[in-house]
Amino acid sequence: MHSEQQEPRSTMTALPPEDHVGRLIADWREEWPDLPVDPVGIVYRVGRLAARFSVEIDKVLATAGLSSPEFAVLANLRRAGHPYRLTQRQLMDQLSLSSGTVSVRIDQLTRRGLVRRDPDPDDGRSVQVTLTDNGERLFNAVAPEHLANEARLVAALDPEEQAHLAQLLKTLLLEFEPVVDPRPDQPLGFAVAPAHAGHARRAAAGLPLAPGLLIEHIYPGGPAEEAGLRRGDLVVGSGERDIRSISCLAEAIQASTGDLTLRVRRGDQTSEVTIPAGSWRPGPGQEIPARPRRMASSARSRG
Repeated sequence: MHSEQQEPRSTMTALPPEDHVGRLIADWREEWPDLPVDPVGIVYRVGRLAARFSVEIDKVLATAGLSSPEFAVLANLRRAGHPYRLTQRQLMDQLSLSSGTVSVRIDQLTRRGLVRRDPDPDDGRSVQVTLTDNGERLFNAVAPEHLANEARLVAALDPEEQAHLAQLLKTLLLEFEPVVDPRPDQPLGFAVAPAHAGHARRAAAGLPLAPGLLIEHIYPGGPAEEAGLRRGDLVVGSGERDIRSISCLAEAIQASTGDLTLRVRRGDQTSEVTIPAGSWRPGPGQEIPARPRRMASSARSRG
């Protein structure tokens, strides 16, 4: 019998799509191969996503007659719990905004009857801001819709991908937060600079660039001082673990079963330093101030 020879079936192929940032990076690699453009893949994408997210979030909030800055004030008051009250200073700290910017937002919401401003009975120089019944009803109506909208904005990622991305962003954002609480470095007897700040200081001093955390303060009488650590040392790892961030340091401490051995770089030399296990705390007056807080009226803090 004669069997017909079948034509091989074609297979479907597709090149992975590329975004604007990927095309930009590819262009630079062709134009200037030695230019270190990899960070653009994170920094520029985060910025572009933030801009697009803001547009979509503003659309939903606008249906309730709210701007994003106004919603942020209501959210922080509601999150504070009954009676939904904070001082203006607390709002400034939570929103990372200046007194003048927060005052303008409170004025706008007060005129609409959504918040109330009262003198602080415990501090004549301060005022308390309270969510009114109308403000509470409006927030309770808007919040579920707002969160459903945010869920839509990240729907391209499955739950596992969302959790992984959220953890990476948290690790990066902690290096820019004005207050880190609790601080994993304090029980060790030292305080480290944010990763990016330490990197810049080593570059300014003409020292070799290396990932790690720069020690900017040694607590007198603490375990770090007793172990011989100094201001300016760079904590680069513990065991097989590299330490690039305050989160990495916390993970190294959690993984230790006793004394903590750190790899520390001083100048161009790396050595190991062991800090005994314990719960040391600085004494009264030894605490270092929080990182300088940069005011930014354009910040999008949504509570």
